[in-house]
Amino acid sequence: MKMKKTIHRLLVAGFAVLLLSSLALQPARRAEAASTGKVMYDVTTDKSMYNPGATVEVRIDLKNRLGRDITGGSVELRAFHLEKQIGTTLTKPLSLGQNADTIMTIGWTAPSADFQGYLLEAVVRDNAGAQLDSDTVGVDVSSTWTKFPRYGYLWDFTQQVDTAARIDALKNYHINALQYYDWFYRHQKPVAPNTDVWDDWSGRLIYGNKVKSYISQARAVNMVNMAYNMVYAATNGYDKDNIDYRWGLQWAEGDKAGQQFSFKMADSTPTGITTLYFFDLQNAGWRNYIFNEMNKAFLTFGFDGWHGDSIGEWGKMKDAGGNSFYVKDTFTPFLNAAKQAIGSKYLAFNPVGAQGIENVNRSSVDVLYTEIWPWDKDSDGVAYDTYASLRKEIEQSRRESGGKSLIVPAYMEYDYANNNPGKPFNTSAVLLTDAAVYASGGSRFELGDNGNMLSSEYFPKQNLYMDADLKQRVSKLYDFIVAYENLLRDGQEETANRIEFPAYASSGDGQPNRIWAFGKKDSKYDIVHTINLLGVSRNDWRAADGRKETPSKISNFEMKYYTAKDVNSVWLASPDANDGRSIALTFSKGSDSNGNYVRVQVPSLAYWNMIYFSGDAAGGHPGSTSGELINGTFEDGESGWLYTGTGAHGVDANDAYAGSKYWLWSDSAYTGKVEQTVNNLPNGSYTVSARVKQNLGSPSLSRMELSDYGGSTVYVNIPHGDSYVSISGTATVTNGTLKIAFYQAAPGSTNLQIDDVKLSKLP
Repeated sequence: MKMKKTIHRLLVAGFAVLLLSSLALQPARRAEAASTGKVMYDVTTDKSMYNPGATVEVRIDLKNRLGRDITGGSVELRAFHLEKQIGTTLTKPLSLGQNADTIMTIGWTAPSADFQGYLLEAVVRDNAGAQLDSDTVGVDVSSTWTKFPRYGYLWDFTQQVDTAARIDALKNYHINALQYYDWFYRHQKPVAPNTDVWDDWSGRLIYGNKVKSYISQARAVNMVNMAYNMVYAATNGYDKDNIDYRWGLQWAEGDKAGQQFSFKMADSTPTGITTLYFFDLQNAGWRNYIFNEMNKAFLTFGFDGWHGDSIGEWGKMKDAGGNSFYVKDTFTPFLNAAKQAIGSKYLAFNPVGAQGIENVNRSSVDVLYTEIWPWDKDSDGVAYDTYASLRKEIEQSRRESGGKSLIVPAYMEYDYANNNPGKPFNTSAVLLTDAAVYASGGSRFELGDNGNMLSSEYFPKQNLYMDADLKQRVSKLYDFIVAYENLLRDGQEETANRIEFPAYASSGDGQPNRIWAFGKKDSKYDIVHTINLLGVSRNDWRAADGRKETPSKISNFEMKYYTAKDVNSVWLASPDANDGRSIALTFSKGSDSNGNYVRVQVPSLAYWNMIYFSGDAAGGHPGSTSGELINGTFEDGESGWLYTGTGAHGVDANDAYAGSKYWLWSDSAYTGKVEQTVNNLPNGSYTVSARVKQNLGSPSLSRMELSDYGGSTVYVNIPHGDSYVSISGTATVTNGTLKIAFYQAAPGSTNLQIDDVKLSKLP
């Protein structure tokens, strides 16, 4: 089960309005307050990914910590694709006594489109419609894992391991493929003579029923099972397994010239195995041998694919005939042959240190994967030691492979982990590296077993652990990368558009003590990723010594994005705020000597924000397209209206002017806005009237706002009083659209009641 924090920080919903009279202001989408933990403990799904059209079973864990019973309440479930709600809101009744708990399941039918990510939002309301709690979960609707890989690992195949619990833990992070690390008997002979129990090369006991149980449990939740094994290695004593030493690789240069290429793994082991010997990937004898052995593994255990490994580039080698070459130059033909030999099974391969990765990118592998080490260098001679170096390789691999998303195992805090076993990970170090990889279009390889995180290339070495805060943040991160997979790694290309932050230093290459900002685009959206390195003194992703400062969180700041795109709405989504929901941002447009720009007011930046720009006007907003106001009496609940803010809100009949009313309220300071956009209006002058009552507390601002997207806004103050009063305002529509909004900013224990909203055109 994913960890949930009791209290999440709230996004500031009251944004400063840019007073540029010639520029258009845009409305904000409803942003429910983030989960509080007062009612909703967790929201998960029954599988890691789903086929198009499948039923998604959403599990909502509820525990009433309100201090009072919930009677006649409800749980709502709605789905969003990026900024837009899709389908209808599903509702189930809820009554739950104080301190009682229950598990509610709601079935949501996935749309028929393939390779789409969604954010599902669950909301608990009381019998008056007031929101009590809410939370979100990501859902990946994809027919195969290879487009949006979320790769995890297993290494514990002991007799006592609870395979179901471990698969369930990884399923809740949406892991959709598993690498079975060191599950085999010997590298050159993966299937043991006794398939019930065997020892691996190091002497660890492996139980065959546990391997099979993992595979069965994983397949039931739509995870793929990849059998790890070296592509060209055999242990000492390989001559007993019908392997010809003449298939081997030999050192071509140096003191070892003419000797078989080998690597010492240990001084001694219970099995007596200490050394790996390597073979020529071009040799037909070796190819046929290892392909046959891997196919035996598929038949015996039912694996879905082969995760091939290497040990990196060690210089020039030669074969038995004396021909010299670099091993990395043999990757492409070998991998193409391997893919053909294993048929419908998946193939992944690790060119360690990204050495020869260009040859893997051009091969028939199903997914891209490479261990990154900071001392290795790319084709330009630049070391893989900074956040920007990760981005560079991810983007290069995407271009070379025709769009594949590179999986990056980059082992965090490596030296610190070896010297400080039992300590927690540095939260900032992990989150900044994750942000750099995912924002660049890649994927991390970091989670496995029972939700543990890697700090070493030898997976059983579990030296560091995730504390509760990091678990919560990583959980939200994985929901986020699922929900927004179509903006993160679905064909987006890099842009060089200018990005400015007037109040803060920034860079496009991840320099320390700056906001790291870079742009991408696809056929519909411009996208800006902002990663917070303010207050971070080093841009090394590895944080080998365990040190990484927490970025200095900033709030209510301005970003200026230069683009030729016709922007009509701007959205922000972040794994760090608002449970990953998209919120619409206030923006304006203009031009200067650098070109056309969009000026955006950003509510906050903790670690990573994704801001996306659309040509659609107010995309995803509820409202009228018929030229008429919808549900101005609120007799149909909140239908047609949109709420943004941090306060409680809802519709009920208590103290209504007539029938039902809309209300805003909070015990603490809050901002709240309820609005509706009416489209397809004939141009001209319109009067909007409403009955309002504000009789509790003293708001700092309470008003009706009428906004024409041509640039003007009319404000009508709402007075304090004990009875309903009528207010009205007149606005001029110049482009067929009028936004009607009621906004309040207030200290605690302050209300606003709205009823009988009417729109009429003046002669």
